[in-house]
Amino acid sequence: MEDKILSEIRKIVPENITGLLPADELDPAGLFLLQHTQDTVTEDKFHCTVNFTTSHSYTEALKAVEGVLEITWEELNTGHWSKVPLAPRQLYTAAAIIKIDILLRSYQQGCGDKTELLQSAMKTADLGILLGAPLSSGDCSMTRVAGLLSHALSMLSSGCISHWPALHLWRDINYLKKVAGARTVPIELGVHYVHPTWSQKLMTVAEFIEAHIVPQTGEATPIGYLAQHPLFEQVPELMSDIFEPEYCCLSDDLGEGAVTEETDINAWFGPKGTVSPLHYDPKHNLLAQVVGEKRILLYHPDQSENLYPYEGSFLNNTAQVDPEEPDYKTFPNYKNIIAWECHLKQGEMLYIPPKWWHHVRSLSTSFSVSFWWT
Repeated sequence: MEDKILSEIRKIVPENITGLLPADELDPAGLFLLQHTQDTVTEDKFHCTVNFTTSHSYTEALKAVEGVLEITWEELNTGHWSKVPLAPRQLYTAAAIIKIDILLRSYQQGCGDKTELLQSAMKTADLGILLGAPLSSGDCSMTRVAGLLSHALSMLSSGCISHWPALHLWRDINYLKKVAGARTVPIELGVHYVHPTWSQKLMTVAEFIEAHIVPQTGEATPIGYLAQHPLFEQVPELMSDIFEPEYCCLSDDLGEGAVTEETDINAWFGPKGTVSPLHYDPKHNLLAQVVGEKRILLYHPDQSENLYPYEGSFLNNTAQVDPEEPDYKTFPNYKNIIAWECHLKQGEMLYIPPKWWHHVRSLSTSFSVSFWWT
């Protein structure tokens, strides 16, 4: 998903950025250096490999644009801010955009630490907002760039659960059967909870594993899903295999007298093909992928009307639209929808803000843990 966000940012970078600047009010040398750097980057000459030549090209491109930023910074910080001309502020914005473009290309080509590259791009965007100024027509909005970068940084986090014993232990079906096999849990049967054939059945974890997780031969069985269940309250031994992320301490209400609630921690365990239909949750959600992989489609809350939520209080947080097989005749506004796609892999954690719509499908046998808090 974050690659799609970064591609969206790169799409709005002007092709000839110096053409949007008041050239007669700026140093020609700085303009030439900035345009030369952009041309070098966009002419497919900017590739990250292990050889010295291309590494040197990357370093030089970044040094060049940072040189423009440093020189402009000095001009912006000389004298009172109200006296600073508009032109150097616009130059600072343009140089910031090119630096962000270089950093994102490096990210997508696997150059350097991805988190550090995104954080550097985010800092550059914030400085562009604080010190820069809008360009002329065709402007790449620095505020929009910063917003997209913020989503890329906050939504997908890798390495946050690398210390969990569960990453290794839960891949062993026999371990799960040994620790939790005798416990009785509710299992969802069928396509998903709004499908007419959906039902539930109580069985032990061991029975569930044998019937729905271990590959079956012969007669087909319906998909079974241990979904949204507080398994860790039942089986403290499994709780000791994970750790509640520190992010769950961040609350929307930090004022005096604020009431904090315990984090809701739920298990999501099932075979390939389990689905959570398109819905939203009222709380903050961290979804940690412990085993397997899931595909998640996300939609901003402002898309709600185009998703046709069910009426009434019971399913009003669930969409009638099936994003995998949309019925455009019944739900024509879905054609106007904007979606983000995320492939959540083992060891990764996805942050889903409150009221963001999401559709989830497991691409393999999957065990996820969700943390909900206010």
